[in-house]
Amino acid sequence: MEQKELRCPICQGNKAEIVGEDVKLHGMSQDKEFLTAFLTVLQCMQCGYFMFFDNSAQFTEKNSSGVT
Repeated sequence: MEQKELRCPICQGNKAEIVGEDVKLHGMSQDKEFLTAFLTVLQCMQCGYFMFFDNSAQFTEKNSSGVT
């Protein structure tokens, strides 16, 4: 699996906090109900943007930069 450095798509910040694991989103679109697969939710520590990743994504912790 390819490894990439985390970058917020809004502010390009590289620090994020895990705010939820095994989260499922629920909603409706064009009169059809949907439920997502389990997701990990990260929040950018610089701008607050929420990022969603499926459970195949793996995160490592770095004190100076990266996911905490």
